Parts: sequence; C-alpha cells; structure tokens
Amino acid sequence: MSKKYVVWCNQREQYFGATHNLKDTTHFKSLDDIKKWLLDYHNDVDVKILKTYNAYQIANQFDWKIQQVK
Repeated sequence: MSKKYVVWCNQREQYFGATHNLKDTTHFKSLDDIKKWLLDYHNDVDVKILKTYNAYQIANQFDWKIQQVK
C-alpha cells in the first residue's frame, strides 16, 4: 500500500491535496510530490535555497503541516 499525504495551510485553514473531508481527496503520493508542489506554489521566493530542503523543511518555512493519510 502506498502512502498518501495532504498539506494543511495554517494561514488559510484549509487542506491542499484534499477537500474539506480527508476521505474525499486527491492526495499527494509522495513527499517529493509535495516538495515540487511547494516549490511551484512559492515561486515568488528564491527557490535555490529551498531546493536544498526536504518537504518538511519547506513546509515549516511557510507554516504548512504535512500529514500522512491512512
């Protein structure tokens, strides 16, 4: 069984990779997918530094939380 993830935005109080209900989702399939998405989402920031971070480090920089969905 593959892992699935969602990202919670503390500022907007909403999930990305899921609708309001975690059972009704379009989950991220890997932490690498999340990293790519976060880099694209925050394209107004100097991504050279962010590219050296893992998904959790990038998420923490912008007050996001990565959650694994069962």
